[in-house]
Amino acid sequence: MAFLLPSKRIRAALAWRVRRVFGDQSVDRLCVTCAKNWRPLLKKPVFIGICGSAGKTTTKELLLGVLSHTRRGTANPASLNAPPEIAKTILRVRRNHDFCVTELSEDKPGVLDVPLALLEPDIGIVTIVGDDHSSKDYPREAIATEISKLIAALPATGTAVLNADDPLVLAMAEHSVARVITYGVSPQAELRAENITSVWPERLQMTLIRGTERVRLHTRLCGTHWLPAVLSAVGGGLAAGLTLTECAEGLATVEPFDGRMQPVTTTDGVSFIRDDFKAPLWTVDACFKFMQEAQAKRKIIVIGELSDTGSRKESGYVRTAGSAQEIADITIFVGPWASSVFKARKTSGLHKLLAFNHVLDAANYLNSIVGEGDLVLLKGNAKNDHLLRIILARSEKIACWRDDCARDSFCNECPHRNKPSGSPACAVDASPGVPEPREIPLWLRPIESGEQVIVGLGNPDEKYAGTPHNVGYEFVDHLLASAALNWDETPEARIARGAFQGHQVCLVKIRMPMNLIGGGLKRLAEQMDFSPEQCILIYDDLDLPVGTVRSRLKGSAGGHRGVASILEAFQTDAIRRIKIGVGQTGVKLDVVNYVLSPFDVASRKSVDLAISLAKTHVLDIVERPNTVKGSSRKT
Repeated sequence: MAFLLPSKRIRAALAWRVRRVFGDQSVDRLCVTCAKNWRPLLKKPVFIGICGSAGKTTTKELLLGVLSHTRRGTANPASLNAPPEIAKTILRVRRNHDFCVTELSEDKPGVLDVPLALLEPDIGIVTIVGDDHSSKDYPREAIATEISKLIAALPATGTAVLNADDPLVLAMAEHSVARVITYGVSPQAELRAENITSVWPERLQMTLIRGTERVRLHTRLCGTHWLPAVLSAVGGGLAAGLTLTECAEGLATVEPFDGRMQPVTTTDGVSFIRDDFKAPLWTVDACFKFMQEAQAKRKIIVIGELSDTGSRKESGYVRTAGSAQEIADITIFVGPWASSVFKARKTSGLHKLLAFNHVLDAANYLNSIVGEGDLVLLKGNAKNDHLLRIILARSEKIACWRDDCARDSFCNECPHRNKPSGSPACAVDASPGVPEPREIPLWLRPIESGEQVIVGLGNPDEKYAGTPHNVGYEFVDHLLASAALNWDETPEARIARGAFQGHQVCLVKIRMPMNLIGGGLKRLAEQMDFSPEQCILIYDDLDLPVGTVRSRLKGSAGGHRGVASILEAFQTDAIRRIKIGVGQTGVKLDVVNYVLSPFDVASRKSVDLAISLAKTHVLDIVERPNTVKGSSRKT
């Protein structure tokens, strides 16, 4: 009996100890075996399986809300859809339950065989066949074949609920001996919707249509892109025996889901839309459509790390940035690819485009400028970005600002968010003993017009000398000797000024860890009165073969932490740069160990020649800037 069961915490503790003693695989096999024996004893509950490349979790949660309004049942939690999780869901079903709703995975061939054998579904719902799990060896057509197993498994007394707007899904009706209910916006769909609106601050509304029956539905969801999930949930409710009115009443009680276009309004009147569960590139358009139609004092879009961008990730970010600026007053990108969006910055209008490497910096900026009536979209990935901290920081002290956490949960559920378990300041490349930033001495006169600020990137500790990550330092040392100059020591940098080949130059080595170099260079620029356009960055590039030298007038950081830090600090990608190749063609590298270890003899010789050649690139950039974009030379 339920009242005799131990608490959830005690059950979790017991389960953990059992798994530790017997092992996960043994426990999972036991769950599957028990579920096989338990399922035939469950005659009353209706078992519902949901499958599709996207929207199945949302459909499951919506259908759970529809059915739970008048009936009793259960569903698999979150997106846990592996066979052992399906087995555990079946074991939670009681004989007096009315239903069991489960989402099923289709991420590889054959993956549905065991879950379908366990579930023995009475109702099958298919959302869409997309590209989320597709590949050369597993194309969309193969995914559709796998998903169709759900429909083929239905008995003649069951019901298939199919998306009429997806030809691959609609074709599954041919595999069904069960009754079929189709849904969608296409005229041939049995279940349709019209008069669909979702203009913030109003929520999603529509009129449901089935035959001659019409029912007005007011949901609590944000965005018209929920329409397919809403219709599929209604279809599931109809298949389970509910009326259209009962489905609408149940859906009206369902709250938005955590991190999926979830509205959060703070006490000072700032409205956030949390879409920070995951961020495939193809989902961005729906979010932007919602923001474009919304009514708000000011619209702000924050984008974290995008997934499913294909082989040309940078171009995906650039396109996204261009679209965002058409909609938002302020657009902010966060993460290792953020600086790539500067090339999409519009030269006219009042729209701002900013990029930050760390969530902490984005949070500090955003929370300093938002106010009552602002609408802020947070689009990111719960595992990569943890953008929820931006909201949490408005009402509590967040001590953990790690960008490499990788915990697959939201920060409001994490017990470590108030513990200093990491921050950008102590991430990779940080070195002990770096002096605290102090004001540059006043005797350093401002940079003159036409003077070139040549910045070598590297780490200040002596142990990094002669490593790939420090070729920028080596170059300015080489140029210093060629021009017969001397270093002036300051707390933040080494600086040398004078003439080289008839040009006035200022050589700079920022004495800070690589991933903090941007802040140091920005302070130096303010104190010495120079712009980022006067700078030429010299640094290592793992994507170029060792000994190659390449010039660029602008561009993204390309994954280089030091460059990303500088682009973020100046909020522009219009900074000239010379890249010295340190990559090893055809060799799989331990990147961190490689860039921080001395060159071998052969590579050392190539790099020395490349450093000498890079001087020619400096002159090309200064004297013939229009001829060097993308230029490349090999020693």
